[in-house]
Amino acid sequence: MLASLTRHYHKLKENNAFRILLHPRVLANYHRYQKEQRERPLVMRSHPTGVEIELTNRCNLACVQCLRSQGLKPYRLGQMEFETYQRILEQFPWVINLSLNGFGEALMYPRFFDVVEYTRRKRPWCKIGIYSNGMLLHTERAERLISCGLTELNVSIDAALPETYCKVRRGGQLPVVHQNVRNLIRVRQRSRSRFPLIGLNFVLLNENEGELVTFVEQAADLGVDFINCITYAGYDWGFQNRRTVDSYRRELDAAAQRMEQLGIRCRSFPSDDLSWADPDRPFSCPFFWGENFRVTFSGEVTLGCCTPFKEMYTYGNLLEQPFEQIWNNAAYQRNRALAKQHIVPNPVCASCDRFSKRFFQLHGSLSAETPTAPGSPDGTH
Repeated sequence: MLASLTRHYHKLKENNAFRILLHPRVLANYHRYQKEQRERPLVMRSHPTGVEIELTNRCNLACVQCLRSQGLKPYRLGQMEFETYQRILEQFPWVINLSLNGFGEALMYPRFFDVVEYTRRKRPWCKIGIYSNGMLLHTERAERLISCGLTELNVSIDAALPETYCKVRRGGQLPVVHQNVRNLIRVRQRSRSRFPLIGLNFVLLNENEGELVTFVEQAADLGVDFINCITYAGYDWGFQNRRTVDSYRRELDAAAQRMEQLGIRCRSFPSDDLSWADPDRPFSCPFFWGENFRVTFSGEVTLGCCTPFKEMYTYGNLLEQPFEQIWNNAAYQRNRALAKQHIVPNPVCASCDRFSKRFFQLHGSLSAETPTAPGSPDGTH
């Protein structure tokens, strides 16, 4: 009990979210949601506490790891009207963690700062964050980012060398991103503000093998608040992993040692658990209960993982039905029932399941002799 209270206290302190204590119904939903996440009922009485709302799916880069770059789907580009955002946010009165992302660059949304300021007024307790490629963090935006009410900014880099960055995040320039991050931190220091917290993301790809330690050193030099190291597993977009388990092990061990030496905080780091890549692992996915939850720019409700976001599987549209009706509709209940029986509920989920299970089969071994490897699938933008 004491450990749980301490953990919650530090979360509130880090995000300056003590105002949530003034909203008992938000806290009640949070505790009910945590309980239902463990029990996994077919009918949820709680709302998801974390929601991702896609303001736009337009982007200024053409990253090699992005779904669009694989040419797997006819992509309908668009952005959410500000009034539509207001309607959608109204349907999530208990949200605690809000991400303004999807498959696009959030800073390309024309009224981005209006959205953040509006959300801060309507949900003062809420953690509001974005993922960005960092190319648009010029001086004018830096000033607004400090003052608009944003809690967290994650800059996705995925490389340490400029030539690798150009291969992975096509259309971008690593020196520009580094300079933008430095400038943002300088503006934040000048304003004497704690927010937004600034982090850098590194997704382990074929192209950036051997660059994680240098990335850690660069992050420490920039003075960011944290970093994230994430695997590519679970993204069934035509990606073919060429790295072995040993390759991951060597790089992760070296990076962990360097992070300890430099005193840099890593909030997401692959674990030793390889069960997600075990070919005999029974299907199990928490996303049907809202662990990751997304609303597209057009109002479609999807799971928060990346594979069903091919716009092949939607549970309903928030502009046509209220969330209360969608959240426990026949499709959700059917898929929850099947997932509880370890049955893959649809072809889209089946492709994700197969992809994870064969991630290391061609180039690595899942034997007990290799104790350290990437952890559970995660997402970045």
